[in-house]
Amino acid sequence: MSSPSVGKLQRLEVGGLPLIEAILRRLDLRGILAEGLDVRAKQGVVDALILLVMNLAVAKDPLYELADWVNSLDLRPLGFPHPPSGRFTDDRFGRALDQLYGAVRASLQTRMVLSVLRAFEVRFDRIHNDSTSVKACGRILGRTRTGLELRRGHSKDHRPDLKQLIFTLSLSSDGAVPIHHHVYPGNRNDETTHIETWNDLRALHGRPDFLYVADCKLCTRDQLAYIVGAGGRAITIVPGSLNEARAFVQKLRTAPMRKKLVWRRPKPNDESTTEYFSLFDGHYTLEHGGYPIYWMLSSEKRKRDQYARQERLRKAEQALEALALKLNAPRLSKQPPIRKAIRAILDKYQMERFIDVCIVPHFERLRLRPRGRPPKEKARYRIRQKAHYSLRWQKNARALQAERRVDGTFPLLCSDRKLKPVQVLKAWKYQPRLEKRFEQFKHIHRAAPMLFKKIERVEANMFIFFVALMAQALLERQLRTALTRQKQQPLKLYPEDRDAPHPTTSQVLKTFAGLSTYRLQTQDGRLQEYRDQLKPVHRSVLELTGIQEDLFWSRPSHQKIGP
Repeated sequence: MSSPSVGKLQRLEVGGLPLIEAILRRLDLRGILAEGLDVRAKQGVVDALILLVMNLAVAKDPLYELADWVNSLDLRPLGFPHPPSGRFTDDRFGRALDQLYGAVRASLQTRMVLSVLRAFEVRFDRIHNDSTSVKACGRILGRTRTGLELRRGHSKDHRPDLKQLIFTLSLSSDGAVPIHHHVYPGNRNDETTHIETWNDLRALHGRPDFLYVADCKLCTRDQLAYIVGAGGRAITIVPGSLNEARAFVQKLRTAPMRKKLVWRRPKPNDESTTEYFSLFDGHYTLEHGGYPIYWMLSSEKRKRDQYARQERLRKAEQALEALALKLNAPRLSKQPPIRKAIRAILDKYQMERFIDVCIVPHFERLRLRPRGRPPKEKARYRIRQKAHYSLRWQKNARALQAERRVDGTFPLLCSDRKLKPVQVLKAWKYQPRLEKRFEQFKHIHRAAPMLFKKIERVEANMFIFFVALMAQALLERQLRTALTRQKQQPLKLYPEDRDAPHPTTSQVLKTFAGLSTYRLQTQDGRLQEYRDQLKPVHRSVLELTGIQEDLFWSRPSHQKIGP
């Protein structure tokens, strides 16, 4: 006999979305979108776009799964005191992206950045820029009015067979907060994007004298001359292909050079190890422009360079051993194809200067008897020599010793002569934060592969990704700043209550994942509500972000967030 039914229980997920909603509310994203979108039903479109931002911030879902995701949420903590009108279908989200594409997204981006400046007091005195590629699966045809189209190019995802687009990102050195993005066709070269990006950043900043930091693609005559001529300042790394870099490296290979220690710091992700940075003596400049070049030496980079070379050396010797076993086969029975195979191995592992390979011939004397039955006279035999080959190689100890002097070196260029070398070095060492943002962009937000059929929606969705990256970065900055200012103990975000001295947004959201509210409707029609109990780490995060516990579970649409 079955037990009588006690009612219907519904579980609605909350998770860490109220934390993201608090950041978006301080940004006034709803107001910015409402002013920038030229549509009749603004409220419904804005609701869909904000839910898209929240979805990308926690976990990217395809458009056809967003309806189920929205239905599983308790929308009251997200600023929806009443259920939004209409169903959130994939068509509704797609049409919202179409409306966003039709808006002036450059103006929306400017308003958002100004809001970040006012609400969070983020400094824009130093801005870092880099780019990455985003691969696409399937056929996404067409070209947008801004010139975006999927093309094949240099793939940073190591998928040259797929079409892609180029996503550039600029972030502030104050918390690595994204403040600018742009999307280009997949075959666009980075050397052609910096002037356009710098002009946009100058318009955002209001002045041209901010410090612009970018990789070696910035180190071209035209781009540096344009930025410096307009009153800007730039820091970049000098590519090894330039004559100035080759001359210094060759000089250092010949003999050691004097250097002095300028900075030491705990190694990132391993504070028990200290990394040392030294500056080589001498005055070096770039031929075009006369910009100063500072040659640095990193103790950790020296270890990485030595290890990488040893690995290439080991793999090259293994390849030569495998090649030696294949010699004297029909395709490797003569010296020209053998030399070609050796050259391919040395080129692949960059070992031309470090391994000397010699082809050793061995001759075998053969006595060949003519075919058929020999005539009455004595048979005449032919004597022929057949060559067999083997390989012999040895390491070039002198070249390896000279290369060890170069390990760990890198040249930095700065157009501002007032900055000290150690200031230039510290500014450049912030550049890896961009790689962290790109890792977050691709692996946490899962920007690739793109799952759209319209190129216009792809371009609009890249703007949504940018907003999600900004929201996550602002939440991360807010937590770290509050921990430092209040001198509190690190948050225990990791399993087994281990400390997280540098909390990340992804780890915070993972800690809040699973928090839910419950609605129990009894048989007599009464509605009872329950909620999960917050842990001490949850309350610590809410205290640091200025969110009251009651407002975490249910927030009126007009409630102000934070300070």
